[in-house]
Amino acid sequence: MMRPRQWAYALAVTLMAAGCGSSAPGGTGMETTITEDEAAEKVREYIDNAMTALPEGAELEERRGTIVAACDDPTDGGPRDRVTVSERFWVRGLPVEDNEANIELLHEYWTANGYRVLHDQRPDELFLAVENEEDAFRMSIRTAGDDSLTIGASSPCIWPEGTPGS
Repeated sequence: MMRPRQWAYALAVTLMAAGCGSSAPGGTGMETTITEDEAAEKVREYIDNAMTALPEGAELEERRGTIVAACDDPTDGGPRDRVTVSERFWVRGLPVEDNEANIELLHEYWTANGYRVLHDQRPDELFLAVENEEDAFRMSIRTAGDDSLTIGASSPCIWPEGTPGS
């Protein structure tokens, strides 16, 4: 069971990984974006692609499904009417004693595939967060609960229907 301080930290990390940052590198927030549905597809695609870096037997177990959240604190100066789309899964089928090695496999995969590291708190905490340099989607891997790995991805701030004010 997580202590209150750990819970607050986990919540802060989740919000950071939710992509409440820029809509695109150098954007103002008023540009046309992908839609909510397209963002959900891309989130799942990025997670599926990252899973290929893990050993055979690794499987995804749904946690809460797709989450659409308000972009309440956009750092790009754009409007608050946008949303982020995210999803987080448990990674099952891997021994917890291999967590460090498996997070390292993902680190290698992400840095070789156009992601920049946002937060790497290893070895103190098993947590790694990255951002795709091309489209600002974010991903993270960490331990939670019974030390199982949990992987997630989130979109940057987008317009629900893809156009400003939609």
